Amino acid sequence: MEERLSLLCEAGVIDKDICDGMLDVLGQLETVWALPVRNEQGEMAITHMASALMRSRREEVISPLDDELMAEIQCSDAYAQLLTIHQSLLAPFDVRLHPNEEGYLLANLYSLWMVSRA
Repeated sequence: MEERLSLLCEAGVIDKDICDGMLDVLGQLETVWALPVRNEQGEMAITHMASALMRSRREEVISPLDDELMAEIQCSDAYAQLLTIHQSLLAPFDVRLHPNEEGYLLANLYSLWMVSRA
């Protein structure tokens, strides 16, 4: 996964500070939050978060997450913890995340949480 982030950075898809920050995100997810990221879902979550940060930095806007899926996440037992994790992961970045990105990042965290409980 570290190699994937480096390649995205070298290709100019993500900035160096976002690449470095995403390496910290990997560590946080694995050690602080005990969420598995060395899997396909984890790769997707990390790649999406890096891309979301870059889109927000560039002021690019995507469509919001489907309301039904967002409602499912909000009704889950994990929602409060997912919000805490989400805010913790975003805190070090000097990027204001567009609100439409929030739902997708929470959906990715929810998926990682579900994988960890399986």
